[in-house]
Amino acid sequence: MRRRAPGTGPARRGAGPRGGGERGQIMLLTLAFSALALVLVLVVASASAVHIERKRLLALADLAAAGAAEAIDEAAYYEAATTPAPDGASSATTVPLSEATVDAAVRAYLAQPAVAGEFDGVRVAEPTGTPDGLTAQVTLTAVARPPLVPWALLPWSEGITLRVTSTARAG
Repeated sequence: MRRRAPGTGPARRGAGPRGGGERGQIMLLTLAFSALALVLVLVVASASAVHIERKRLLALADLAAAGAAEAIDEAAYYEAATTPAPDGASSATTVPLSEATVDAAVRAYLAQPAVAGEFDGVRVAEPTGTPDGLTAQVTLTAVARPPLVPWALLPWSEGITLRVTSTARAG
């Protein structure tokens, strides 16, 4: 078996006129993909933070609607309680709600410092009230600001407006 002289065998992979081949390009590619992965993680984390803020606002609207469903219009309640039922029907009294009592109950609930202080710009929006006299409907809006990537969300630099609606039945 004969030995070959160095440099006379098959060409080495990546050997070229510069002698280095693709040396250093893998590092650049790794850095680019790492930066892309980091940006993707930050955007997903910011979107998750906005989603969690929306869920918290929805929970607040649920609590406000439940409290508003208990705030009955006393004048309508006593009027319904003293009015005889037609045709001898049962005298079960429904608990009437009014637009004013629902709105007042929601605003009183949101006026508590521990409640609305958690959100930026929380407001009562339309439709808030009662569509049928037995259901309290509460719509709230607030502004969410993504915590990690404000530069990626420049079109929403003032924040993202969240809007939620919740209902609760009186009874």
